[in-house]
Amino acid sequence: MNLNNKQLVSSKGLIGIGKQIAHLTSLLSLDSQDVHIVGIWGMGGIGKTTLAEEVFHQLQTEYEGCCFLENIREESAKHGMLFLKEKLFSALLDEDVKVDSANRLPHYVKTRICRMKALIVLDDVNDFDQMEVLVGDHDWFGRGSRIIITTRDKQVLSKDVDDIYEVGALDYDKSLELFNLNAFKGKELEIEYYELTKRVVNYAKGIPLVLKVLAHLLCEKDKLVWESQLDKLIKMPSKKVQDVMRLSYDDLDRKEQNIFLDLACFFNGSNLEVDYIQILLKDSESDNSVASGLERLKDKGLISFSKDNVISMHDIIQEMGREIVRQESNGDPGSCSRLWDDDVYEVFKNDTVKAFGSTI
Repeated sequence: MNLNNKQLVSSKGLIGIGKQIAHLTSLLSLDSQDVHIVGIWGMGGIGKTTLAEEVFHQLQTEYEGCCFLENIREESAKHGMLFLKEKLFSALLDEDVKVDSANRLPHYVKTRICRMKALIVLDDVNDFDQMEVLVGDHDWFGRGSRIIITTRDKQVLSKDVDDIYEVGALDYDKSLELFNLNAFKGKELEIEYYELTKRVVNYAKGIPLVLKVLAHLLCEKDKLVWESQLDKLIKMPSKKVQDVMRLSYDDLDRKEQNIFLDLACFFNGSNLEVDYIQILLKDSESDNSVASGLERLKDKGLISFSKDNVISMHDIIQEMGREIVRQESNGDPGSCSRLWDDDVYEVFKNDTVKAFGSTI
Protein backbone atom coordinates (compact mmCIF):
# COMPACT_ATOMS: atom_id res chain seq x y z
CA MET A 1 0.00 0.00 0.00
CA ASN A 2 1.35 3.42 -0.94
CA LEU A 3 0.23 6.86 0.21
CA ASN A 4 -0.14 9.32 -2.62
CA ASN A 5 1.38 12.79 -2.53
CA LYS A 6 -1.85 14.40 -1.40
CA GLN A 7 -1.93 12.18 1.65
CA LEU A 8 1.59 13.20 2.61
CA VAL A 9 0.38 16.75 3.33
CA SER A 10 -1.18 17.14 6.77
CA SER A 11 -4.88 17.90 6.82
CA LYS A 12 -4.43 20.08 9.93
CA GLY A 13 -1.91 22.54 8.53
CA LEU A 14 0.87 20.84 10.49
CA ILE A 15 4.40 21.70 9.46
CA GLY A 16 7.27 19.34 8.72
CA ILE A 17 5.24 16.17 9.14
CA GLY A 18 5.08 14.95 5.52
CA LYS A 19 8.49 13.26 5.57
CA GLN A 20 7.78 11.80 9.01
CA ILE A 21 4.54 10.25 7.74
CA ALA A 22 6.35 8.79 4.74
CA HIS A 23 9.13 7.36 6.92
CA LEU A 24 6.75 5.84 9.46
CA THR A 25 4.57 4.39 6.71
CA SER A 26 7.60 2.70 5.17
CA LEU A 27 8.47 1.14 8.55
CA LEU A 28 4.91 -0.21 8.83
CA SER A 29 5.55 -2.39 5.73
CA LEU A 30 1.92 -2.07 4.67
CA ASP A 31 2.24 -4.58 1.82
CA SER A 32 3.29 -7.36 4.21
CA GLN A 33 0.70 -9.78 5.58
CA ASP A 34 2.64 -10.22 8.81
CA VAL A 35 1.51 -8.52 12.01
CA HIS A 36 3.84 -5.54 12.43
CA ILE A 37 4.53 -3.43 15.54
CA VAL A 38 6.31 -0.07 15.20
CA GLY A 39 7.33 2.23 18.02
CA ILE A 40 7.46 6.04 17.81
CA TRP A 41 10.02 7.31 20.32
CA GLY A 42 11.16 10.78 21.36
CA MET A 43 11.21 13.41 24.07
CA GLY A 44 8.04 15.00 25.43
CA GLY A 45 6.40 17.59 23.19
CA ILE A 46 8.27 16.49 20.06
CA GLY A 47 5.14 15.41 18.15
CA LYS A 48 4.87 11.63 18.59
CA THR A 49 1.11 11.60 19.18
CA THR A 50 0.45 14.03 16.35
CA LEU A 51 2.37 11.82 13.93
CA ALA A 52 0.53 8.70 15.10
CA GLU A 53 -2.83 10.49 14.73
CA GLU A 54 -2.08 11.56 11.18
CA VAL A 55 -1.04 8.08 10.07
CA PHE A 56 -3.97 6.47 11.88
CA HIS A 57 -6.52 8.75 10.18
CA GLN A 58 -4.97 8.17 6.76
CA LEU A 59 -4.90 4.37 7.06
CA GLN A 60 -7.96 3.45 9.11
CA THR A 61 -10.29 2.81 6.16
CA GLU A 62 -8.05 -0.09 5.10
CA TYR A 63 -8.69 -2.06 8.30
CA GLU A 64 -11.60 -4.07 9.67
CA GLY A 65 -11.10 -2.91 13.26
CA CYS A 66 -9.42 0.29 14.48
CA CYS A 67 -8.65 1.88 17.83
CA PHE A 68 -6.57 4.89 18.87
CA LEU A 69 -6.07 4.43 22.62
CA GLU A 70 -5.00 7.81 24.00
CA ASN A 71 -3.02 8.83 27.08
CA ILE A 72 -2.31 5.34 28.39
CA ARG A 73 0.06 6.64 31.07
CA GLU A 74 -2.64 8.88 32.53
CA GLU A 75 -5.65 6.65 31.89
CA SER A 76 -4.05 3.53 33.38
CA ALA A 77 -3.25 5.46 36.56
CA LYS A 78 -6.86 6.67 36.79
CA HIS A 79 -8.81 3.61 35.72
CA GLY A 80 -6.45 0.60 35.61
CA MET A 81 -5.37 -1.65 32.77
CA LEU A 82 -8.50 -3.82 32.67
CA PHE A 83 -10.54 -0.72 31.86
CA LEU A 84 -8.20 0.12 28.97
CA LYS A 85 -8.19 -3.45 27.71
CA GLU A 86 -11.99 -3.50 27.62
CA LYS A 87 -11.99 -0.12 25.88
CA LEU A 88 -9.55 -1.37 23.22
CA PHE A 89 -11.37 -4.58 22.34
CA SER A 90 -14.80 -2.98 22.57
CA ALA A 91 -13.65 -0.49 19.93
CA LEU A 92 -12.17 -3.19 17.71
CA LEU A 93 -15.29 -5.39 17.83
CA ASP A 94 -17.74 -2.47 17.98
CA GLU A 95 -19.56 -3.97 20.96
CA ASP A 96 -19.33 -3.98 24.76
CA VAL A 97 -16.51 -6.36 25.75
CA LYS A 98 -15.85 -7.42 29.36
CA VAL A 99 -12.45 -8.78 30.38
CA ASP A 100 -11.75 -10.50 33.71
CA SER A 101 -7.99 -10.99 33.39
CA ALA A 102 -5.11 -8.73 32.44
CA ASN A 103 -3.25 -11.67 30.90
CA ARG A 104 -5.99 -13.34 28.86
CA LEU A 105 -8.76 -12.60 26.41
CA PRO A 106 -12.21 -14.20 26.51
CA HIS A 107 -12.28 -17.11 24.04
CA TYR A 108 -14.91 -15.53 21.80
CA VAL A 109 -12.91 -12.29 21.61
CA LYS A 110 -9.68 -14.09 20.78
CA THR A 111 -11.40 -16.16 18.10
CA ARG A 112 -12.74 -13.07 16.35
CA ILE A 113 -9.71 -10.85 16.82
CA CYS A 114 -7.24 -13.37 15.39
CA ARG A 115 -9.15 -13.24 12.09
CA MET A 116 -9.38 -9.42 12.06
CA LYS A 117 -7.02 -7.07 10.23
CA ALA A 118 -6.66 -4.40 12.92
CA LEU A 119 -5.04 -0.99 13.18
CA ILE A 120 -4.16 0.00 16.75
CA VAL A 121 -2.36 2.97 18.26
CA LEU A 122 -1.25 2.78 21.89
CA ASP A 123 -0.45 6.37 22.82
CA ASP A 124 1.98 7.39 25.61
CA VAL A 125 2.96 3.96 26.87
CA ASN A 126 5.39 4.23 29.77
CA ASP A 127 5.69 0.61 30.90
CA PHE A 128 6.30 -2.58 28.94
CA ASP A 129 3.63 -4.36 31.00
CA GLN A 130 1.02 -2.05 29.44
CA MET A 131 1.92 -3.42 26.02
CA GLU A 132 1.75 -6.97 27.31
CA VAL A 133 -1.73 -6.48 28.73
CA LEU A 134 -3.17 -4.65 25.75
CA VAL A 135 -1.74 -6.39 22.68
CA GLY A 136 -0.08 -9.54 23.99
CA ASP A 137 1.67 -11.44 21.20
CA HIS A 138 1.67 -10.89 17.44
CA ASP A 139 -0.65 -13.89 17.03
CA TRP A 140 -3.53 -12.18 18.85
CA PHE A 141 -4.39 -10.29 15.66
CA GLY A 142 -5.17 -11.19 12.07
CA ARG A 143 -2.87 -11.07 9.06
CA GLY A 144 -1.83 -7.59 8.02
CA SER A 145 -2.58 -6.00 11.39
CA ARG A 146 -0.52 -2.95 12.41
CA ILE A 147 0.19 -1.70 15.93
CA ILE A 148 1.80 1.71 16.57
CA ILE A 149 3.16 2.59 20.01
CA THR A 150 4.17 6.09 21.10
CA THR A 151 6.49 6.40 24.09
CA ARG A 152 9.14 8.58 25.72
CA ASP A 153 10.95 5.48 26.97
CA LYS A 154 12.94 3.50 24.43
CA GLN A 155 13.21 0.62 26.90
CA VAL A 156 9.47 0.02 26.48
CA LEU A 157 10.20 -0.88 22.85
CA SER A 158 13.01 -3.33 23.60
CA LYS A 159 10.86 -6.43 23.07
CA ASP A 160 8.41 -7.56 20.36
CA VAL A 161 8.73 -4.32 18.35
CA ASP A 162 9.71 -4.70 14.70
CA ASP A 163 10.95 -1.14 14.10
CA ILE A 164 11.47 2.12 16.01
CA TYR A 165 11.04 5.60 14.54
CA GLU A 166 12.77 8.36 16.49
CA VAL A 167 11.07 11.74 16.14
CA GLY A 168 13.58 14.57 16.01
CA ALA A 169 13.28 18.33 16.45
CA LEU A 170 12.17 20.58 13.60
CA ASP A 171 14.81 22.55 11.75
CA TYR A 172 14.85 26.35 11.98
CA ASP A 173 12.81 27.02 8.83
CA LYS A 174 10.08 24.52 9.76
CA SER A 175 10.01 25.88 13.31
CA LEU A 176 9.56 29.41 12.00
CA GLU A 177 6.78 28.28 9.68
CA LEU A 178 4.95 26.40 12.46
CA PHE A 179 5.21 29.30 14.89
CA ASN A 180 4.02 31.86 12.34
CA LEU A 181 1.09 29.67 11.35
CA ASN A 182 -0.11 29.52 14.97
CA ALA A 183 0.87 33.03 16.11
CA PHE A 184 -0.31 35.01 13.09
CA LYS A 185 -3.04 32.66 11.78
CA GLY A 186 -1.69 32.71 8.25
CA LYS A 187 -1.37 36.51 8.09
CA GLU A 188 1.79 38.08 6.72
CA LEU A 189 4.46 38.59 9.38
CA GLU A 190 4.85 42.26 10.27
CA ILE A 191 8.44 43.49 10.11
CA GLU A 192 8.42 44.78 13.70
CA TYR A 193 7.81 41.24 14.97
CA TYR A 194 10.50 39.60 12.86
CA GLU A 195 13.33 39.80 15.40
CA LEU A 196 11.01 38.79 18.25
CA THR A 197 9.85 35.78 16.24
CA LYS A 198 13.46 34.73 15.72
CA ARG A 199 13.95 34.87 19.51
CA VAL A 200 10.99 32.56 20.04
CA VAL A 201 12.21 30.06 17.45
CA ASN A 202 15.74 30.08 18.84
CA TYR A 203 14.34 29.51 22.34
CA ALA A 204 12.11 26.57 21.29
CA LYS A 205 14.94 24.71 19.54
CA GLY A 206 12.59 22.78 17.26
CA ILE A 207 10.10 21.40 19.80
CA PRO A 208 6.56 21.74 18.34
CA LEU A 209 4.88 21.89 21.76
CA VAL A 210 6.96 24.89 22.82
CA LEU A 211 6.35 26.68 19.53
CA LYS A 212 2.58 26.16 19.78
CA VAL A 213 2.32 27.13 23.46
CA LEU A 214 4.26 30.35 22.88
CA ALA A 215 2.31 31.10 19.70
CA HIS A 216 -0.98 30.91 21.58
CA LEU A 217 0.41 33.06 24.41
CA LEU A 218 1.57 35.76 22.01
CA CYS A 219 -1.16 35.64 19.37
CA GLU A 220 -2.72 39.09 18.84
CA LYS A 221 -0.55 40.62 21.59
CA ASP A 222 1.38 43.85 21.06
CA LYS A 223 5.15 44.11 20.84
CA LEU A 224 5.55 45.12 24.50
CA VAL A 225 3.81 41.92 25.65
CA TRP A 226 6.03 39.84 23.36
CA GLU A 227 9.16 41.39 24.83
CA SER A 228 7.88 40.96 28.37
CA GLN A 229 6.93 37.31 27.83
CA LEU A 230 10.25 36.45 26.23
CA ASP A 231 12.18 38.12 29.06
CA LYS A 232 10.05 36.23 31.57
CA LEU A 233 10.88 32.87 29.95
CA ILE A 234 14.53 33.31 30.87
CA LYS A 235 13.63 33.31 34.57
CA MET A 236 10.41 31.30 34.55
CA PRO A 237 9.73 28.73 31.80
CA SER A 238 6.16 28.07 30.64
CA LYS A 239 4.32 25.94 33.20
CA LYS A 240 2.41 24.08 30.48
CA VAL A 241 5.65 23.06 28.77
CA GLN A 242 7.32 22.20 32.08
CA ASP A 243 4.42 19.96 33.14
CA VAL A 244 4.70 17.94 29.92
CA MET A 245 8.48 17.66 30.09
CA ARG A 246 8.51 16.73 33.76
CA LEU A 247 6.63 13.47 33.19
CA SER A 248 9.86 11.89 31.94
CA TYR A 249 11.73 13.08 35.04
CA ASP A 250 9.03 11.76 37.38
CA ASP A 251 9.48 8.25 35.93
CA LEU A 252 13.11 8.13 37.11
CA ASP A 253 14.27 6.68 40.42
CA ARG A 254 16.00 8.92 42.98
CA LYS A 255 19.55 8.19 41.79
CA GLU A 256 18.62 8.80 38.15
CA GLN A 257 16.90 12.06 39.10
CA ASN A 258 20.04 13.27 40.89
CA ILE A 259 22.20 12.45 37.87
CA PHE A 260 19.78 14.32 35.61
CA LEU A 261 19.70 17.41 37.85
CA ASP A 262 23.51 17.48 38.08
CA LEU A 263 23.75 17.37 34.28
CA ALA A 264 21.07 20.03 33.85
CA CYS A 265 22.60 22.42 36.38
CA PHE A 266 26.32 21.94 35.84
CA PHE A 267 27.45 19.97 32.80
CA ASN A 268 25.24 20.59 29.76
CA GLY A 269 27.21 22.36 27.04
CA SER A 270 30.52 21.36 28.59
CA ASN A 271 31.33 18.81 25.85
CA LEU A 272 32.17 16.15 28.41
CA GLU A 273 32.45 12.52 27.36
CA VAL A 274 30.36 9.77 28.94
CA ASP A 275 33.36 8.12 30.63
CA TYR A 276 34.38 11.40 32.29
CA ILE A 277 30.84 12.12 33.50
CA GLN A 278 30.68 8.63 35.00
CA ILE A 279 33.76 9.42 37.08
CA LEU A 280 32.59 12.91 38.11
CA LEU A 281 29.18 11.76 39.32
CA LYS A 282 30.28 8.73 41.32
CA ASP A 283 29.27 8.81 44.99
CA SER A 284 32.25 6.61 45.80
CA GLU A 285 35.01 4.68 44.08
CA SER A 286 32.87 1.55 44.07
CA ASP A 287 29.72 3.31 42.76
CA ASN A 288 28.83 1.76 39.39
CA SER A 289 25.30 3.13 39.16
CA VAL A 290 26.11 6.18 37.03
CA ALA A 291 26.59 4.20 33.81
CA SER A 292 23.15 2.61 34.04
CA GLY A 293 21.67 5.95 35.13
CA LEU A 294 23.02 7.71 32.05
CA GLU A 295 21.69 4.96 29.83
CA ARG A 296 18.29 5.34 31.45
CA LEU A 297 18.31 9.10 30.80
CA LYS A 298 19.20 8.43 27.18
CA ASP A 299 16.35 5.91 26.78
CA LYS A 300 13.97 8.50 28.24
CA GLY A 301 15.09 11.08 25.67
CA LEU A 302 16.43 13.38 28.38
CA ILE A 303 20.03 13.29 27.10
CA SER A 304 21.78 12.13 23.95
CA PHE A 305 25.22 10.77 23.13
CA SER A 306 27.10 12.05 20.08
CA LYS A 307 29.18 9.85 17.80
CA ASP A 308 32.17 10.96 19.87
CA ASN A 309 30.36 9.83 23.05
CA VAL A 310 29.80 13.40 24.28
CA ILE A 311 26.69 13.99 26.39
CA SER A 312 24.24 16.73 25.44
CA MET A 313 20.80 17.85 26.60
CA HIS A 314 18.15 19.91 24.82
CA ASP A 315 17.94 23.46 26.18
CA ILE A 316 14.24 23.10 27.08
CA ILE A 317 14.97 19.92 29.05
CA GLN A 318 17.82 21.67 30.82
CA GLU A 319 15.44 24.49 31.75
CA MET A 320 13.00 21.92 33.13
CA GLY A 321 15.74 20.44 35.34
CA ARG A 322 16.84 23.82 36.62
CA GLU A 323 13.24 24.82 37.34
CA ILE A 324 12.82 21.66 39.45
CA VAL A 325 15.78 22.80 41.55
CA ARG A 326 14.49 26.38 41.78
CA GLN A 327 11.19 25.10 43.17
CA GLU A 328 13.07 23.63 46.14
CA SER A 329 13.84 27.11 47.42
CA ASN A 330 10.53 28.88 48.09
CA GLY A 331 12.24 32.06 46.90
CA ASP A 332 15.50 31.48 48.79
CA PRO A 333 18.22 30.25 46.39
CA GLY A 334 20.43 29.46 49.37
CA SER A 335 18.20 26.52 50.27
CA CYS A 336 18.48 24.92 46.80
CA SER A 337 20.37 21.65 46.41
CA ARG A 338 22.36 23.10 43.50
CA LEU A 339 23.51 26.59 42.47
CA TRP A 340 24.73 27.86 39.10
CA ASP A 341 25.53 31.09 37.25
CA ASP A 342 24.45 34.33 38.95
CA ASP A 343 22.71 32.54 41.83
CA VAL A 344 26.11 31.46 43.18
CA TYR A 345 27.29 35.06 43.43
CA GLU A 346 23.99 36.32 44.88
CA VAL A 347 23.84 33.63 47.55
CA PHE A 348 27.41 34.13 48.75
CA LYS A 349 27.08 37.91 48.55
CA ASN A 350 24.06 37.78 50.83
CA ASP A 351 25.53 35.07 53.10
CA THR A 352 22.43 32.94 52.65
CA VAL A 353 23.96 29.60 51.63
CA LYS A 354 23.57 26.84 54.21
CA ALA A 355 26.49 24.47 54.43
CA PHE A 356 27.62 21.99 57.04
CA GLY A 357 24.69 22.97 59.25
CA SER A 358 25.56 26.69 59.45
CA THR A 359 25.31 29.91 57.42
CA ILE A 360 28.45 30.91 55.59
